Amino acid sequence: MKELTIEQKVGQLMLIGWQSKDVDEMVELIRKYHFGNVILFTRNIGTKEELKQMCDKIQEASLLYNGVKAFIAIDQEGGSIRRIYDESFTDVPGHMAIGAASFHNKEAAYEIGSILGQELKSCGVNFDLAPVVDINTNPYNPVIANRAFSDDPETVKGLAKDFSRGLQKSGVLSCYKHFIGHGNVEVDSHLDLPHLNTSLEDLRKTELVPYMDSFISDSIMTAHILYKQIDDRFPASISSKIIKGLLRDELNYNGLVLTDCFEMDAISRAFSLSEASVFAINAGADMVMMSHSFGKQLTARNGILNAVKTKEIKMETIDKAVNRILSLKEKYTKESQVVVDLVKNQETAKKVSLESVTITHGKPFQINDQCVCIGVTNYLHSVAEDANVEKLDIAKLIGNHYGIEYLSIDNKNFNVNDIIAFVKNQKVVLCLADSHLTLVQRVLYSNLIANGNEVMLISLRTPYDLLGQSLPVCHICLYEYTKQSLDSLKQVLDGRKTVGKLPVKIKERQDDRQIYKHKSHLIRQALMYVEENYQREITLSILAEHLLISTVHLSRVFKKETGVNFISYLTNFRIEKAKSFLITSQLRVYEIANLCGFSDVNYFSKVFYKVVGINPIDYRNNYDYYD
Repeated sequence: MKELTIEQKVGQLMLIGWQSKDVDEMVELIRKYHFGNVILFTRNIGTKEELKQMCDKIQEASLLYNGVKAFIAIDQEGGSIRRIYDESFTDVPGHMAIGAASFHNKEAAYEIGSILGQELKSCGVNFDLAPVVDINTNPYNPVIANRAFSDDPETVKGLAKDFSRGLQKSGVLSCYKHFIGHGNVEVDSHLDLPHLNTSLEDLRKTELVPYMDSFISDSIMTAHILYKQIDDRFPASISSKIIKGLLRDELNYNGLVLTDCFEMDAISRAFSLSEASVFAINAGADMVMMSHSFGKQLTARNGILNAVKTKEIKMETIDKAVNRILSLKEKYTKESQVVVDLVKNQETAKKVSLESVTITHGKPFQINDQCVCIGVTNYLHSVAEDANVEKLDIAKLIGNHYGIEYLSIDNKNFNVNDIIAFVKNQKVVLCLADSHLTLVQRVLYSNLIANGNEVMLISLRTPYDLLGQSLPVCHICLYEYTKQSLDSLKQVLDGRKTVGKLPVKIKERQDDRQIYKHKSHLIRQALMYVEENYQREITLSILAEHLLISTVHLSRVFKKETGVNFISYLTNFRIEKAKSFLITSQLRVYEIANLCGFSDVNYFSKVFYKVVGINPIDYRNNYDYYD
């Protein structure tokens, strides 16, 4: 510690990346600017052997120019969030798949953490930015979703602990992220700054639960989120009230605190990089991440250096942070002989993947020439995912495997009527990916159900495709769109028994509970028809024809049972659906109008105002007050 220059000390407070596979570029940055820690992305990584050679060169340069080894970090969570695609590295299931498998296999999280730890350590990586300990309480979360183990805090706490122990026992530093918690946002912090109005009392019951345990990872990453009831000025990554006050003082955390990347728009739009970096170090963070751009890295580094020289940052603060970093480097950068049994690791990963497959409803029907398959192709769901995500086409895979007709579709750009015509009266294997966030996928599903097709729904990522939807014949959840999960799916479709259970809740629709309050079977059928077809044209005559009774009789019984006439019920039902979409989604008003059976957005707005007393936009912005 005493031998380090101020430049070397500040270098220890930074985690940086670069843009190529040429390690000499990073060596030069270490030589000239004494950067102390490196983060790797797919853009840097070739084969496993090349990765090992790269890490060795980084460590040689770190020892030569800094006198201490580097943390070499990576985002290797598993599933769709990974940076190493080489076949000599095990493809492990992601967090939500582990959550689903853990009901049957209590060791799943530890097994996967151990595999990652062994294989990362064997190629020189000593810091894995995992596990994610966010509680996915918001199904409409655009960035966490299947990266979370569960929506239950205690489940997340237990699985995160096991995963982290597996990593750290193998000699790789793990990292709980994203403190305080990213599970209840509706904005991706890569793109903008999320605001949460959750009280500290409520956070202690949910997001903070994994951090209130006898075991916590030796490092924690902070979130770019503004927790307005705790600090209405600074996001958690640069908030002294949150890092120093809550994490350090109240929760007594003495490990390494790392910020999420400061090049994300949530920070870079609101603060200069130099001031944000100074704020973070003064707030109690030990390390600032700058993943991509040299110019921005240099700005942050120089900002911290200047703040030390002007005493805006006390030397005591720098030394405390460097001491934490060096003590953990002594633990995790030691040379160690790691034995990797790749065959065993891959068998374990495949086993956990198969154990994760969940059937939430019904059972798979036999796939034959009376079936067609419709499926979205694989694509990036968020900026957190890697550009090298596997280019998979599930419709083609199933179609070729079973010799049936198939249609591959883009997740957001297809014509629903063309697909309805294609499937005709066939059974449909329908493979969707986060359709609850994508209007056209939702419309496709509801139209297939309304047309009477037998649908086996396969949720490729999260199980939330069924939110607000009618049940299919069978619903299968995979939790990730990877080659390994599709191999597990094929086994299940071929008759393999499933043992996975839902690690998140799909909320029961209030409409279902209301329907069964009615004693009249006729009215229950009528209300069910409204629920399943409210997006389409419905009149009293259409409903009466469906129920094979007269409009006069239906009108009289409907009013007697429900207390309102049919048109009023239908209108109120549609408006309640619209209110839900306004609160829980980022769909535009005209999209919500169409989704709720209103072909004219102006007419929808007039009806909404008449029923609710406020226009849709104002309701979205102030629903807490009006409800």
